[in-house]
Amino acid sequence: MKTVGYIFCICVLALSVGCNASKSAINREAESIIGLWEVKAIHNSDETGYKITPPGMFKMVQSDGRFTNFMSTEEGAIITVDGSYTLEGDLYTESIVNSFNKSQEGKDNPLQIKLSHDNFMYLRWFQPIDELGVEQNRWVEEIWQRVLIQDLEVSNVDLRQELRLLLDDEELIKKVIE
Repeated sequence: MKTVGYIFCICVLALSVGCNASKSAINREAESIIGLWEVKAIHNSDETGYKITPPGMFKMVQSDGRFTNFMSTEEGAIITVDGSYTLEGDLYTESIVNSFNKSQEGKDNPLQIKLSHDNFMYLRWFQPIDELGVEQNRWVEEIWQRVLIQDLEVSNVDLRQELRLLLDDEELIKKVIE
């Protein structure tokens, strides 16, 4: 009977350690996206190639499971969308609370996610309707760069290297960067 008790204790201990290790892996994965990100390039499936985005469009991913997208304008900063998020493997899901695209409010927006070199995040998502209520039914791909204290020229070199992973045309990459 003592043997059964020992085996039971070992199984409970192993299960406990396994669950904590799994939880740590999930926490490390989520920690990798925490921070301030700026979108650098975007590609809509109904258009050709990636296009550089104007500066000033950001995503703040917080450690408490919340996110906020905002942009700076001549009149000041505005929040475009906010809510909570979950990250499971390569699926980053935003549960939208407020959005300038009212058709998104109260819905989950699943995005495919890929991190590269700790400072680049690729998001791919399906856009059925745009912020004006126009049917789009297209895939949107975005390249986000982590906002760091760094030299702007170094930032553009990193973006050029990331675009080379996606595009073969050096002239197109040059146009996107400049």
